[in-house]
Amino acid sequence: MSSEARAEVTRSADGTPIGFVRLGAGPAIVFVHGSLSTGDDWRQVASALAGQFTCFLMDRRGRGQSGDASAYAIEREYQDIQAVLDIAGPGAHLLGHSYGAIGALGAALRVPIGRLVLYEPPLPVTGPVVGAALAPYRAAVARHHLDEALTIGLRDIIRLSAGEISALRQTPLWNKRAALTPTWTRELEAIDRLGPRLDHYRQLAAPTLLLLGTATSTHQRAATAALARTLPDVRIVRLQGQGHTAHLTVPDVVAGEVTDFLLARR
Repeated sequence: MSSEARAEVTRSADGTPIGFVRLGAGPAIVFVHGSLSTGDDWRQVASALAGQFTCFLMDRRGRGQSGDASAYAIEREYQDIQAVLDIAGPGAHLLGHSYGAIGALGAALRVPIGRLVLYEPPLPVTGPVVGAALAPYRAAVARHHLDEALTIGLRDIIRLSAGEISALRQTPLWNKRAALTPTWTRELEAIDRLGPRLDHYRQLAAPTLLLLGTATSTHQRAATAALARTLPDVRIVRLQGQGHTAHLTVPDVVAGEVTDFLLARR
């Protein structure tokens, strides 16, 4: 395969176009980004991996180069991922971040994969992740007060500090994140509908790496610990001093951990 990045498109089971960027050469990895982001957020990690792997950076439905549908269900996210895995070919690895990690878990139950990397899926193992914050968030989006919605989401759902929110507001990422806030509403609703039970993941045979920032939120730590107790073949790597966005702050560190895991004999 060519090592140059190129944009491509496939179609999900419901006909929705799913865009992705392919770059690198070698065994395939499909990247599934989180909420308020696009596949491009993982470009630095993918670029570091492209010498050894073919990276497929998909845009989840409703953003980037992908289309959308009038009705939403998390099961359609699983189908979107499966559509890209079909392009990547047998034995493709799967990496998911945040809500994308929940999607990756669902897809891995439905289609054979190589190895699985999950970075802090926000599973509601100790109760609702969103809870009372959903109503004001939804209301801000409905009024098209997207800056306010993003502030509510980061403060009351992601639980960033005032300093962290202020720092993000000074970067180009702020406006990009704010523009995507309408797509987050349905994902927040879907997270809390999942419930706390993880028993169905016990059948997931793929070797799995759980990435966890040491500075991440309590509910992320609880979800990762619960998955570690549930999955049959799992290891945890703790990213020292990092929170929920190590792929942006220390992409080479993340790429190194992913490489070590995917190339390990066991």
